[in-house]
Amino acid sequence: MANAADARVIVDGTDHTDEVGPVEFHTPFAVHEVPDDEPWTNRVLGPSSFTILISAPSDRLYALVDGGETTHEVKLIAADYSITRPTHFHKGWVGADGVRKMFGSLAVNREREAKWVQELPAGASTATEGN
Repeated sequence: MANAADARVIVDGTDHTDEVGPVEFHTPFAVHEVPDDEPWTNRVLGPSSFTILISAPSDRLYALVDGGETTHEVKLIAADYSITRPTHFHKGWVGADGVRKMFGSLAVNREREAKWVQELPAGASTATEGN
């Protein structure tokens, strides 16, 4: 994970920078192995994701941890660059070091995921007749 001690943290339009300790974030890519018959392994990159680990969040920010039920807009600003991602806050805990932490990741967009749909017979119409 990247660490940005001086990163600004904005959640749902509210600046929480003064309410957190160190923030770690990462934008990993999915890696897919190509199942070809070559003697070596070929890999290709898929879409990037997003994870965030917030240390020492305030009570107000920690209250957003809900098992990933709610989508929050998270914006990080560091060194004149920013990234904004829809995020689910999945888990909060107190680490072995006694510091409260919370973890979030890229919110799933079910509408854009690959999904199976039923095929209609050839010549069938999806339009309702007579309307």
